[in-house]
Amino acid sequence: MQENNPASALPAPTLIHRLDPRVKVALLLMSFWAVLLPQRPEIVALATLLVLLQVGLAHAWGELRRLRWLLFILAIFSLAVWSMVAQGPTLLFWRVSRESLAFGCATFLKLGTMMVAGLVLLATTPVEELFRGLVKLKFPYPAAFAFALALRWVPEVFATAQRVKEAQEARGLVWEAGGPLTRLKRHLPLLVPIFLLTLRRSQTIAWALESRGFQMRPTRTYLLDIRLQPRDYLALGLAGTCLVFFLTLHLLHWDQIPGLKL
Repeated sequence: MQENNPASALPAPTLIHRLDPRVKVALLLMSFWAVLLPQRPEIVALATLLVLLQVGLAHAWGELRRLRWLLFILAIFSLAVWSMVAQGPTLLFWRVSRESLAFGCATFLKLGTMMVAGLVLLATTPVEELFRGLVKLKFPYPAAFAFALALRWVPEVFATAQRVKEAQEARGLVWEAGGPLTRLKRHLPLLVPIFLLTLRRSQTIAWALESRGFQMRPTRTYLLDIRLQPRDYLALGLAGTCLVFFLTLHLLHWDQIPGLKL
């Protein structure tokens, strides 16, 4: 009879997982720059495809699927708002023109692509590596520590909310009964215990840091050491080439929507 090895159930680290955290931060910033420059949706879509390529290489489609409703709401909001705020000469109906509709699509692609790029970073980088990478990038140690602690805190808040919800269900509270507004009102009282439990845990962490002498010594040692590998330089070179391409399009004004007024 074969024994089950828990480690065998873990997904194998992909190429994106094995990249240096500093490189992944650089890829994130380059992705932001590439999508923020152009106005034309087809040019923004090229940057979106590059970010989706990272999702595919990282095997992070499952994490992306969790954002589908948020991306759907973002698409509706961007098309509804920016299509009416922007103006163009080719009127389609009411205040919406072909140019403003294209700008609304481009805005959704920009916001959605930046969300997905951040998701790739968080899904492929352990908090410890990201913290060490920020310190290597000469970020102030307290700022890097606070950022890493905040990332660790997000699942804790969701776990606390789930525990409070299960405790209320054990007391006979039915969450799904009634209309959407009724269910929303039923969830509002959860905020008080979640806030109190989160505040109590924050105080416990503060006491733990103080008892361990946080920020008492300027020099520190680190268990984790990171070094740039050839694959990191290759990834930076490819990303830099793509960024130069988008910069060239922007300097030549080939990524702008003709006649668009904001």
